[in-house]
Amino acid sequence: AAAAAVLAEQTGIRTDTLAKLTWSLDHGNLPDWAAAVGPSTLVIIDEAGMADTLSLDSAVQFAINRGASVRLVGDDQQLAAIGAGGVLRDIQHSHGALHLTELHRYTHPSEAAASLALREGKPEALKFYLDHGRVHVGDLAKITDDAFAAWISDRAVGLDAIMIAPTRELVAELNRRAREHRLDHSTVTVEVALGDGNQASVGDVIITRSNDRRLRLTATDWVKNGDRWMISRVSKHGDLTLRHTRSQLTVWLPSDYVRASTGLGYATTIHSAQGV
Repeated sequence: AAAAAVLAEQTGIRTDTLAKLTWSLDHGNLPDWAAAVGPSTLVIIDEAGMADTLSLDSAVQFAINRGASVRLVGDDQQLAAIGAGGVLRDIQHSHGALHLTELHRYTHPSEAAASLALREGKPEALKFYLDHGRVHVGDLAKITDDAFAAWISDRAVGLDAIMIAPTRELVAELNRRAREHRLDHSTVTVEVALGDGNQASVGDVIITRSNDRRLRLTATDWVKNGDRWMISRVSKHGDLTLRHTRSQLTVWLPSDYVRASTGLGYATTIHSAQGV
């Protein structure tokens, strides 16, 4: 949902999540934009490679039954669906697909070429990254220390850095270390327990882990999975007042949401970083 919100900001097009559409179809409660889908509508499903096949099928059938056109945009070599997926390769094999041939993310041609070679699993792609000092080798403890040191260095010059780790356990460890570094042995008067098992207090960055459209920032914006916030107030009952790190809008989080669906926001898993 956080990624969908960014897409809406950048395009001016109404966006929502695939999960919201499929939930609405199952419960017979379509949002206004879905109810307006018809023969003149083009539905674009972004990051389709990360969608599970059943959700894609439900959304595509809904659009086609209303006479709309559907385009799936994605990459079968990126992060896969959490549920059963892989349908992009089947579609390409059975019906064909258009392939983008130019990269716009990189300014240097060799950077772009290396990324494509890596995507295709060519071992020679690693030479580019090795030659440019991008690969750092060590045991888990050393690599963790290096990542943490790099995070401290970035923060010291005002960058909003985030550490990315492969497991929830390592994410929790990095978050604990980051908070200890931020506090630097200072006294904390009021703390609150987060859903990831860590404690937090005023000044900490946290991530919300569940979409809740009842928790509103504005008439059209709400608390989303992957949103990052700075804590500005902790109540004695465990409620939080937060400021969004990007939009600077504020929201109040009830204690039950805090206990179930929050975590420190200095480190995250690879999948969760997609929303960030």
